[in-house]
Parts: sequence; C-alpha cells; structure tokens
Amino acid sequence: MTTETDQPLPPQKSNIGIIFAGVGFLVLCGFLYWGFLQEAPSSEAEAVVAPTPAPPEEVVMPEQPTLPNPEPALEPVAESSPPVEIVPEAPAVTLEESDAVITEFLPQLNSGMLGQQFAMSSNSLERGVAIVDNLRMGAVPYKLLPVGRPSIKFPFQDNGLAVTLDPAGFSRYDGLANTLAEVNVPAVVMLYDLLSVALEGVWAGLGYGDMTFEDATLGALNMILLAPTTDLEARLYKDEANWRYEDDSLETLPALQKQLMRMGPANAEKIQDKARELRGALLDRNT
Repeated sequence: MTTETDQPLPPQKSNIGIIFAGVGFLVLCGFLYWGFLQEAPSSEAEAVVAPTPAPPEEVVMPEQPTLPNPEPALEPVAESSPPVEIVPEAPAVTLEESDAVITEFLPQLNSGMLGQQFAMSSNSLERGVAIVDNLRMGAVPYKLLPVGRPSIKFPFQDNGLAVTLDPAGFSRYDGLANTLAEVNVPAVVMLYDLLSVALEGVWAGLGYGDMTFEDATLGALNMILLAPTTDLEARLYKDEANWRYEDDSLETLPALQKQLMRMGPANAEKIQDKARELRGALLDRNT
C-alpha cells in the first residue's frame, strides 16, 4: 500500500436470358438456311417415267422390344447472385496526422477535461501506447497521466488496535471515476479503428514481437477487471513514508490494482464497468 506518491488510474443479366437468346439465334439461322440456301426445283425439267419395279419379297423382321423414350436432359440454369456492394475503406491515419484526429474526436469521446488535457500535449499516440504498456503490467504511469494528485491527504482510521482505510478518502477520486464512467465507448472504438495502423506501428517500435497493441490493450483492461474489491477491514502499517497492507496477498498485488482498491468500492466499480464495456466492444469487432 503506498501513499500520495501514487497517482489514480486515468481515466467490417440473368443466365436464363442468355440461353433463350442463343436458342432464338439458332432458330433464326435455321430459317435463313432453309429459305435462301436450299436449291429450288426446276419447273422446265422433263418428266422421266421410271419403270415399275417388281414388288420386293416380304421380309419378316423379328419383333424388337419397345424401349421407353428417355426424358430429355435439362440444362442446368445458373442462379443469378445479387451484386456485391463494395464499400471503400477509410484511409489509415498516419502517426503525423494522429494528434489532429484525436483533437477532432474529443467532443464525441465525452471525456471532459481529462481528454482535453491529454490531447493538449504533443505525441498523444506515443504517450497512449506507453500508458497501455504500463497498465497491462500492473503499473501506474504517474508521469504520463493527465491528472493531478488529490488535494486531500491519504486518510486512515486508527482505533488503537489496527490501522485501516478511512472511507472518507474515497471521495478524492469521485471526479475521476465519474468522468471515466461517462466516456462514449462506441466513439472510443471508432477512434481506435482509425488509429489502429499507427498504433500498431508505435507498438512495434517497443520491440514486443509476440504481441499486438490490441493484445496489450485487452491485457490492460483485464488487469483492471481483476482488481479485488476494497477490503475495509484490511490492516495497514507504516513503512517509512508509505502505508502497506499487513496481508501479503494484498500487498503483493500490482500497483494498479491497489490503486483501484484505494479509490473505494463505488469508484472502482464504475471504472471496472467501463473497462468491461470497452473490452466487450473491442472483442465484438472481431466476431
């Protein structure tokens, strides 16, 4: 458990017509051949009387079995398929264009002063990638987050037998939790898709060859979701300037999860609900 040196978490023509036309063309050719190419009989030719031949002997042929007439084979008719509508893809946003795109999207994100403070500095994309990298490892990137320290010092309760968290200190994080709870997730995902090529490019520069930036983003969201509920009865002890948990299972938790616990159950729930919504929206894009 650490003191005020910790920062809070920031907030896809019919073939039948062709067949009929071909048949009609063949029939027309037959008529033309019969009407113009056949030789006509001559009216001036002399009549030749041929001798009457003797009647041939009657030949009795064996009776042939009657075979059924085979049904004519039907030519398969290809089914016509509806035309495929091709939707042009939006051009990928480059790293150089990313700051302007983020600033333009700010009103849609509904991120309040938090988003404005983040976009005011240059290299927003690089800082965003670095923040995600820290969060997925359970660290709180204090120097990269656009939020100030709480003005009220870390409060605690001491009943003479044990020192525990003071619920009065949870209100220090109400503003941050409420801002994150109002973030427009569909707009965030839309912006994410626009910047995905540039994001992956920045991420590749960090040298993680076995992981994409989207994997890292989902890992950071999972880290937030796995934070345990604040234990109001957990005992604390002072270690020089820092407060720590007596329970090693709590003290050895990642700093990010301990920060969420320090925000109090209500604020942590708001942030985890938003992380769950964002995680679901990202995964839905791939289904």
